[in-house]
Amino acid sequence: MPPDSAAGPGHVCTVVGVGLRAHAQPAALHALWAQAQALLRGDVVWAADDLRPCAVAVLDTKAAHPALAAWLSGIAGSAPPVPVRAIPAADLAGQPVATQSPRLRARYGTGSVAEAAALSAAGPQAELAVPRLVAADGSATLAVAVAIRRTGDPAFGIAAVALAHATGPSQERQGASA
Repeated sequence: MPPDSAAGPGHVCTVVGVGLRAHAQPAALHALWAQAQALLRGDVVWAADDLRPCAVAVLDTKAAHPALAAWLSGIAGSAPPVPVRAIPAADLAGQPVATQSPRLRARYGTGSVAEAAALSAAGPQAELAVPRLVAADGSATLAVAVAIRRTGDPAFGIAAVALAHATGPSQERQGASA
């Protein structure tokens, strides 16, 4: 959700979580992102900058997936590339999510890779804005988490700058350079 005006000024940071199968194509991600944007726009009025992702979070073993790189180059346009946050499977385990896939819970310890990756990358104050969407061919999933970074409060939420200097087990790389 966008910032609550009563809570003070802030920047809404959208983090897109992506799940990919080996045969996923960029078109599947483009369709999912268009669907997510329509859902976000239908919910409330967003500033154009708020709909551009601060980061894309993906399972670390899928960070170099060709479909992800092609999709990211398509959404970047003339703007700087969207950073990709590669999340280790261990960081997904136990992440509370809305979607509960028994297959994914058994494999990764969470019901949705896309939701868990988005929430993990967005930080502890994040909320799920768009639960897992599934591509028509089942090759990809996408979810959107939202964090609000309030002016003067770097500990609340995240921003693209904060992700660029993140430490810990997660790896980050620029999606357009894949």
